[in-house]
Amino acid sequence: MSIGTVPVFPLPGLVLFPRTFLPLHVYESRYVRMVATALKGDRRIATANLKKGWDRDRTGRPPIFRTITVARILNADELPGNRYDILLEGMERAEVLDELPGKPWRIAKYRPLVEDLPPSVRDSVQESTQEMIAMAERLARRRPQLRNCLTNLENTLRHPGIIADRIASALVKEVYDRQSLLDESSVRRRVELVNVQLRSLLDAVPGGPV
Repeated sequence: MSIGTVPVFPLPGLVLFPRTFLPLHVYESRYVRMVATALKGDRRIATANLKKGWDRDRTGRPPIFRTITVARILNADELPGNRYDILLEGMERAEVLDELPGKPWRIAKYRPLVEDLPPSVRDSVQESTQEMIAMAERLARRRPQLRNCLTNLENTLRHPGIIADRIASALVKEVYDRQSLLDESSVRRRVELVNVQLRSLLDAVPGGPV
């Protein structure tokens, strides 16, 4: 498996899933420079969630979770006052192996995390995926703002891992639940975890489960 390096944009609560999109406003000088450098190259940066206690770190490099998302800058608008508005597309999960010195911003040495979906579990995962889609659609009927992100989900994204990531991105809000889902390279386990989240959300819908 190939080892790579990527500049890292760390923020508390920032969990971007692969095959999803995230707008960001970049204003801190070192990260403005990082974005400008990335735009001159392959446009890749990684997003990383900060661990608890990050606000007590005085080194400027608080600890990040080991699982990050390598992303691509799809669009960048340079703004007055040395700022950027950017749109990121998550590309792949990755494990941080080390951090490298040499830049004002953080650089991770990483390896991609491969989706784990062995043939022996594919039928059961497909059944769980159908259940996941059905629950997400039931929830969207009570929350119209979710309909756009869930429209034609099954037809456009057939891989269970992609479907789980898209649903988690739209519906799972608690940051450490999101990080746990990002950490999970087993597609079977990830689908199961998303289903647990969806059942909890449906139970909390006013009037009971839809």
